[in-house]
Amino acid sequence: MKHFYHEFEVDCDIDRVWKFYTNIRHLEVISPNEIKLNLIHYSDEILKKGSVACFSGKLIINARWCSRIIFFEKYEYVDEMVRNENRDPPFKIWKHRHTFKEMNYHKTGVIDQIQFELPYGILGKVLESFVVFKIGNIFIHRKLMTIEHLGS
Repeated sequence: MKHFYHEFEVDCDIDRVWKFYTNIRHLEVISPNEIKLNLIHYSDEILKKGSVACFSGKLIINARWCSRIIFFEKYEYVDEMVRNENRDPPFKIWKHRHTFKEMNYHKTGVIDQIQFELPYGILGKVLESFVVFKIGNIFIHRKLMTIEHLGS
């Protein structure tokens, strides 16, 4: 299993950052245009434990997938890719932990930790480093858009 870690700070109160990131629509603001993320369906606009959202887009290949919130407490939640409509998700395993930390007055740390595994056996293992690179580029964009949208 491969791991990805990304952390940045935004000049914004933690409660405002939390409110932004727990609204499913934040993905429309922070996702790069080139992944063509399309929110197909969601159970809850404001995330909670058990919320499900389904997407289409181009992570590495064009795909459709759903994610479910499997853990949810104030300032931290975890989403996991799940099977939908008899389709396998593009990742064999995908768990994404979102953590928000109050750094000081009006400054919040945004921490993303992802564990993933690709399907395709040995070919999937060979592609994992490339996927980490691609995910890194997505999260650089997410950082810039978060700071642009929420920063003072």
